Amino acid sequence: MRPRPEQSTTKLILRDLELGPATVNELEETIGVGRRNLRYYMRMLHELGAVKVVGWEQRTGPALPVYGVDGREKQRPKRKYKRY
Repeated sequence: MRPRPEQSTTKLILRDLELGPATVNELEETIGVGRRNLRYYMRMLHELGAVKVVGWEQRTGPALPVYGVDGREKQRPKRKYKRY
């Protein structure tokens, strides 16, 4: 089943992002929806223009997008690590 914009999960996501930018991992903790499902919702909301990628967070591994409602769209940073 594909997510729809009128579902309550999208309302929860937008409510949390009104408070400030967050990654999918942070939204998982506050909303209680699994990361895998949240990625579908975030992709849909991003394509609709409801949310933007306002930053990127990288500790180890690939960079995670930081989503927000306000701010400029930021491009993915270059990879720090080479794959062998």
